[in-house]
Amino acid sequence: MRRVPTATYMTYPQLVDRLRRLADLAPDLVRLEVIGKSRLGRDLFAVTLTDAATGSPLDKPGVLVDGNIHAGEVCASSAVVHWIERLVEERDRDPVVRELLRTRTVYAIPRIAVDGAEVYLTTPARLRSSPHLYPHTSPPDGFVEDDVNGDGRILWMRVPAEDGAYAIDEIDPRVMRPRQPGEIGGVYYHVFPEGRVMRTSQGGARPAASSARDVRLHGMDFNRNFPIRWAGESGQSGAGPFPLSEPELRALVDFIQAHPNIAAYAALHTSGGVILRQPSTGDDTVLSPLDRALFTEVARMGERETGYFSGSNYEKFATGHEAVLMPGAADDWMYDHLGVLSFTVELWDLRRRAGARGYGEIGMRKMMALTVEERLEDERKVVDYVAREFPDAYTPWTLFDHPDFGRVEIGGLDPKFVIQNPPPALLEEECDRVGRFLTRLGLSTARLVVSGISVEPVAEGVYRVVAEVANAGFLPTASTKKGRDLALEGIRAELRGASEILAGASPCELDHLDGYGFHGNWRLPAHQRAHVEWVVRGAPGAFIEVRFSTPRAGRATASVALP
Repeated sequence: MRRVPTATYMTYPQLVDRLRRLADLAPDLVRLEVIGKSRLGRDLFAVTLTDAATGSPLDKPGVLVDGNIHAGEVCASSAVVHWIERLVEERDRDPVVRELLRTRTVYAIPRIAVDGAEVYLTTPARLRSSPHLYPHTSPPDGFVEDDVNGDGRILWMRVPAEDGAYAIDEIDPRVMRPRQPGEIGGVYYHVFPEGRVMRTSQGGARPAASSARDVRLHGMDFNRNFPIRWAGESGQSGAGPFPLSEPELRALVDFIQAHPNIAAYAALHTSGGVILRQPSTGDDTVLSPLDRALFTEVARMGERETGYFSGSNYEKFATGHEAVLMPGAADDWMYDHLGVLSFTVELWDLRRRAGARGYGEIGMRKMMALTVEERLEDERKVVDYVAREFPDAYTPWTLFDHPDFGRVEIGGLDPKFVIQNPPPALLEEECDRVGRFLTRLGLSTARLVVSGISVEPVAEGVYRVVAEVANAGFLPTASTKKGRDLALEGIRAELRGASEILAGASPCELDHLDGYGFHGNWRLPAHQRAHVEWVVRGAPGAFIEVRFSTPRAGRATASVALP
């Protein structure tokens, strides 16, 4: 099989072409489908990968991976595409990949914010999710980010001002340092993103740099629009007018609901170099002991595969001032409402590459507690690293006659492809490392196997049949304790081939089974196996088949001849 293409940043047409090529390359593994349309009418694609020779997709436990729910996080869609291309390429030579495709189903939705990502990739603009004007109905007056000097990037502006809060750093003049309490006698600046003042009405005095009201032209945040602790716009910027108000998210949720075999989920984002797990509502004690162990151990596995840090959403993001932490987020909804083991993976960590501290390592609370000196030390490292290793991603401060603010300087780091996303030269490395975690995550899901079947005669033409089913996966057959508490469908046991069932029911339902993960002792797990018995009538030599199935652990069958 030909070598998979190198990881790249892809416009929408390039992304679609890559997916279609993959489907054409391996029709026995890959199914490409349109699951909905964006607000601007673009198709949203989902990819299903599994070995068709070993069963249909819904008969195997599934792992769902999506990316680029935030428009600017284009590294995420590159990582999803690169991972599924690797799976197809390595199916015959990598036993780990072969086992994943043989026994599990991979669902991949590479890009959710298809409209916003296209704006991000083809213009200087930066936006959170969607290019429609929400929360506005028409463009308001105020300051908006814009490429005012026409260099193709929206960088930073520094404007000399007596009341400025920043000064040029004496150690590294590329860095702007905060003005100290009581500091006088220097040249001070306002520092804010490159942009302009939008006026829908004519006339009026030219505004001062510090008085221009900031306007969010494209304020929708898809990852605050899920129906989990939804806060509304007044409680969470970008939440949308109501949960699942956006067609892209409605399509995603409909896809998930139509695939009850999804047992694990990873949402790919940037940046921070961290694998985020549950919980979001408090410290780890808010989880059941089992789910706490499952999340922790899978995240630690992810640390080993990726080199990233890991921790809970609450540990990494909480500052102590939130009423609700990140309301309306996808991973919270997947766990709290569906009981799926769910993660958010933040790819790329510029600060760590530069030897500085980031929230993935120490968390937001400690980041906010850093002293001015510590912050400056880190900023010097970041700027020096980028200017040295990726000089095209650093622009020196350059004078510019601004139409609104007069004489300003524009410069700084490329916000798109060195801060938010890795430089193209490092993209494949990031994609490879997260791909290793995604493969192992898929293989961590539950998997039913028939661990034993026996038949013994009890009378002429009458037999006792005993079949045992086991969970050969790390996770429980309900994915989590939360999933079991939600009363998900248990294990269905069926007997086929007997002329008559004299005792026992077929089908019948067995309780969920634990996985091999985290039992905490050396004893055989008490609930990793279960058995069912029937008394049947049949002809000697006839074959009977036993079948066990449950959506999140797949289907297992075994047959035996009546003696």
